Amino acid sequence: MFAPGHHLYRSVDGSWRYSAPGDVFVRIGGDDRLLTLVQQLEAGVPDVSVPEADRVGVERIIAALTERGVLVDPDHSLPVPAGWKVHIEGDGPLPEKLLELLDEAECTVGCVDEHVVARSDVIVSCAQWLPDARWCQLDSWCTEHRTPWHGCYAEGTTFVLGPLSIPGRTASYRDTRGRRLAAAALPDELIAHWAYLDSDAVKPAVRFTPAAVPVLAGLLAADLLALAAGAGVPSEGHQLVIDLATLSITRHRVLPLPELAVNPA
Repeated sequence: MFAPGHHLYRSVDGSWRYSAPGDVFVRIGGDDRLLTLVQQLEAGVPDVSVPEADRVGVERIIAALTERGVLVDPDHSLPVPAGWKVHIEGDGPLPEKLLELLDEAECTVGCVDEHVVARSDVIVSCAQWLPDARWCQLDSWCTEHRTPWHGCYAEGTTFVLGPLSIPGRTASYRDTRGRRLAAAALPDELIAHWAYLDSDAVKPAVRFTPAAVPVLAGLLAADLLALAAGAGVPSEGHQLVIDLATLSITRHRVLPLPELAVNPA
């Protein structure tokens, strides 16, 4: 099959090219009939048969295009392991949508405690506003049990996603928290604001726009399914800030704090 973003086609002058992401266009030579067969086969056109006399030629073209990365094995994408356990906590519409997208995994929903962390392959926390104290506790449990966890919450008029914490590999929530406070102009005010968000004080409801739920669930699911399959995690090492008013996503690199550093309290 074609690798993502790759095409094989006859140009307007009759010659053949393949294109790759990033405006890459490569002219290739070969028998027009054979290249047409390869194009149809790899695009999944039904009922395409290769005459016996053309098999060797078609196989050579497929091998050459595979070597260049234009074609990939259909089994190149690793499946989600059977019984891979995802636990989702949170209220609002997001957990329900996330469940739909994670149908390949074994999902449970509810409050998180250390027992849940210990028996899960990954935890997802879908918060409304930032639950700082609870996430510090969740982060400690996940670090102790080497359990990856992901999360998202609303901040102002944006949504913040991640970074996905993979113990021993990426920044933890405490790393992210420490770097956020170190960069803040008014860290004491930020801590006080988080304490208010953690409290039982009355807070305005988070406004989920029509795009918010599917976009956030899709981004979370993409990371989680890649993690399960052992593939590259799209957002790894980054915190995403999603502004649905402008349909923009900003990636912020987050590195683990040095071991000797002390996270601000």
